[in-house]
Amino acid sequence: MKLPYRDFAKAKDFTCLGLWCLLAGPEQHLKREALSRIRDEAGASADDPAWEVLDGPGVSARDLLNRCQTGALFGGARLIVVQAADRIPVPEQEKLAKAVGPLPAGVAVLLVTGDAPDRGRRRPLAAPLRRAIGKSGLVLEFPAPSVSEAAAWAVAQAQARGKKLEPAAARKLAEQKVGTGLAEMESEVEKLSLFVGAAPAITSADVEEVTTQLLEEGVFRLLDAVGRRSASRAVSLLRGLLAERREDPVRILGLLAHSFRLIWQTKLLRERGWRPNQEVDEETERLLPLDPRKNALAQFSRLPWLAGRTVRQAAAFSWDQLTRALQALLSCDLTIKGIQGKITDPAFALELLVLQLCADLALPLWDAPAGEKLLG
Repeated sequence: MKLPYRDFAKAKDFTCLGLWCLLAGPEQHLKREALSRIRDEAGASADDPAWEVLDGPGVSARDLLNRCQTGALFGGARLIVVQAADRIPVPEQEKLAKAVGPLPAGVAVLLVTGDAPDRGRRRPLAAPLRRAIGKSGLVLEFPAPSVSEAAAWAVAQAQARGKKLEPAAARKLAEQKVGTGLAEMESEVEKLSLFVGAAPAITSADVEEVTTQLLEEGVFRLLDAVGRRSASRAVSLLRGLLAERREDPVRILGLLAHSFRLIWQTKLLRERGWRPNQEVDEETERLLPLDPRKNALAQFSRLPWLAGRTVRQAAAFSWDQLTRALQALLSCDLTIKGIQGKITDPAFALELLVLQLCADLALPLWDAPAGEKLLG
């Protein structure tokens, strides 16, 4: 059985005892809340031997199945939690899929996936295991909230602290400042509540004063300046990220590359007749990356507000400019890694990249001292 988290949260006296239970999806904060509730309703505590936590990469099917047959030491419930269950070795997942079925009445197995995007490549939970749990157990789904959902959640969090978070301020938090991750949102609402003190409301001005802008928002503004060929504005924005925000140059480069990949795909989609919130034909869909983290349509589905922005940016670049931009990004990446060129300062390499993107200067700029003379 599949159950969205919102339905699980409304249910009374909910228990997973006797079941295999899968907690899947990218929203980690709600997963932690769900685990706490399951543990509390089973009468266990975090330091109780009946609450056992295993790490996915080290789990074998034989060991986990043996643990399922062992009840709690003094009776009562026994809950076995497997964190990062998607990293259980695939052969072991396949063995578990064949063994999923009814458990002893006081036992529950809780498989928790680590679906949040990270720097490494992660495989999803094996399909046979997911299907088996969905058929005879319980799948709790924790999708990433939309901007509107995250903003509404932030308003409720502020209300619980005796504050009114203005709707425009909540949307600014979700769209420009914090993002839709609920753990980060909760932390920011708590900080803002303390900042306003006795004031009854948290305004957009408070958010602007207290909350740091998302790096993604800074990169978006940087790309807007590049699209307008405003080199001075683009370099100024970049230096602000590097000097004032102390952002990692490598992370900025990664976000620039990701943004240009989305712009490239969006330009292609537009030329094939696509508009935001529309479906595409199968032929067009096959032209896009399979990885949802790199697929423009998947990103727009998760973050609807991103589509309009990217459409506007795609209109600012010709195919020739986009081709040169990707070449410049690759050259900058190789330079920062020390594979080519003589520039050793990543921040300086990024400035050269931004100038290249704004001015369509001849490639490459990376063999100093020519680049050093350029920046004077």
